[in-house]
Amino acid sequence: MARKTSLRRIWAYRGMYLGLGLGVIFFRILPLETGTPGLPGPDIILAVTLAWTLRQPAAVPIAAILFLFLLGDFLLQRPVGLWTLLALMAVVALQNRRATLTEAPFLVEMATIAGIILAMILAQRLILWVLLTDQPSLGLILMEGLATIVIYPIVVFVSKFLLGMDKLPLVDLESR
Repeated sequence: MARKTSLRRIWAYRGMYLGLGLGVIFFRILPLETGTPGLPGPDIILAVTLAWTLRQPAAVPIAAILFLFLLGDFLLQRPVGLWTLLALMAVVALQNRRATLTEAPFLVEMATIAGIILAMILAQRLILWVLLTDQPSLGLILMEGLATIVIYPIVVFVSKFLLGMDKLPLVDLESR
């Protein structure tokens, strides 16, 4: 019975992940001025993906990540597949470091996430520079990355205390 409940919970998390991602993309393509003009908001999909990868890796399958980030690339007119590739590389890097990050304090996790987000931004800039394509302003991209880093603790708080998504212990991690 506990196994069915956990499977039901994982599928509920997957549905929430896809619903949240589609909702964020939908609101980003709407012609609304919700903030200060010219200031970018955080990449909420990336923050949720990274937070949930550390807490419940089964809740964010690779297919859902591919779907949301590719859809975001198409609809938000980003270079198709580049941000998706960088997000997948970040998820795989987090999954490989998950054993050490489950026992680490939150500040270590936060520093790791900040480093990954900054590495993604720099890799995107480097790849676009090598391919000689037009790039958005470095200041705007860094502000979006900083906003994503700042919102990460809020995403973790909501995930942990409102959704009940805590980090899996290493014993549960090995059994999956």
